[in-house]
Amino acid sequence: MQATNKEKIIIAALKLFNENGLVNVRLQHISDEAIVSVGNMAYHYTNKEAIVMALYQDLTKKQKALLAEYRIVPLFDNIDRLIRHTYHLQQEYVFFYLDTLEIVRAYPAVGAAHQQHIRFQIEQLQFMLDFNEKRGALLPATFEGVFQKLAKQIWMTMSFWRSQQAVRYEEEPSEESYKDAVWNLLIPHFTEMGKREYTQMLEQPYDFYF
Repeated sequence: MQATNKEKIIIAALKLFNENGLVNVRLQHISDEAIVSVGNMAYHYTNKEAIVMALYQDLTKKQKALLAEYRIVPLFDNIDRLIRHTYHLQQEYVFFYLDTLEIVRAYPAVGAAHQQHIRFQIEQLQFMLDFNEKRGALLPATFEGVFQKLAKQIWMTMSFWRSQQAVRYEEEPSEESYKDAVWNLLIPHFTEMGKREYTQMLEQPYDFYF
């Protein structure tokens, strides 16, 4: 089925944003890439912010779907799946993770939506930590608010890993190094049961959904 002009604009914008960075892409570039007139593009998206918002909404919709799947029973295998699929989703929308601060500063509506989404993500991560503490895979919190802070650390690592790799000119980003960065925050909190489960997961990786 042939893509509509509206779909062509979004596909073209995502490609150009990812390749060249948000600030380096003008509406004319998107129009040329999509092979759609500027007038037709303005009919669907009045400005660049509207295009960015549409892409952001697509991204968060996919993120929420991933979180909804893993939340049912967030065992280590499920968490590993979430991390893996989050990595690939970030590769698909890499421009947003490299230019987050610039985007939320330039486009207040996107920034407001992102603030709300951040809170949602951190709540889901804290639920994961609380669940695994209760089932004995994580050590009990020694101080009040430990898991709340850890959830924020995990969110920061997952969200800004790609940009800090670019800033430090690290090796080409890979799924394994991304997974290691997130799991290394959790490993110090493992109980003996958690250590066994993690080791078993590494030795016999299993995906509940695929």
